[in-house]
Amino acid sequence: MPKTSRTKLLLAESLQQLMLAMPLEKISVNDIVEKAGVGRNTFYYHFADKYDLVTWYFQTGITPFLFEHTKYGSWQSLLIGLEEYFRQNKVFYKNALAYTGQNSLMEYIYDFMKRYYHQRLLECRPGMRSEELEFLSRFLSGAAMGVLMPWIRDDMKGDLSEQTQYLIALHDENLLSELLDGTPLAESEQK
Repeated sequence: MPKTSRTKLLLAESLQQLMLAMPLEKISVNDIVEKAGVGRNTFYYHFADKYDLVTWYFQTGITPFLFEHTKYGSWQSLLIGLEEYFRQNKVFYKNALAYTGQNSLMEYIYDFMKRYYHQRLLECRPGMRSEELEFLSRFLSGAAMGVLMPWIRDDMKGDLSEQTQYLIALHDENLLSELLDGTPLAESEQK
C-alpha cells in the first residue's frame, strides 16, 4: 500500500476511534492528528477538513464492498449492500450521518446514488431524454435516502431488505400509477 494511502487510512482509523466516544461535530482536526501521531500539515495535505476525511473513508470502503457483496443492479441490492456496510461500522456511520451541513456524508451518498441510478437508467432505457434521466435519477436517489436515513437514525433496527419488499406493491398493483394520476385503477379501467 502506498504511503499516501496508509496515511489516509491512519487518519480515518483515528477519526473512527474518536467517534466511538464523541460526536463528529465535537472532534477537531487536532484531535485526529494527535490520535494518529502526525502533524496538522499532514492532515491538510490529504484532506480539506474532517468531513472530506469522512467522505474519503466512505468512498474507499463502499465501492469495493458493493461490487463484492451485491449484484449491484437493483434498488433493493443497493440498499441491502448499504445496510450491510453500515452495520459493519455502525457507530461511525450513525455519527457521521448525523451531520447534515455542507460537505456532509449524506450529501455525498445522495450524489453517489444519483450517479448510480443515472447509469442504471441509461442501461435500462438508452434513449431516455436527458431531462427525464436527471429527474428520475434525483427521484430514485431521494427515495433511497428517504428509506436509508430514518433507518440509520432509528439505530439501524429492522431489515431494509424486508422493507424494500414494499416497493413491489408500487409495480404489481399499479399503485404508483394511481398515486401519480390521482385516479384509482378500478375507476380508470371502467372508462
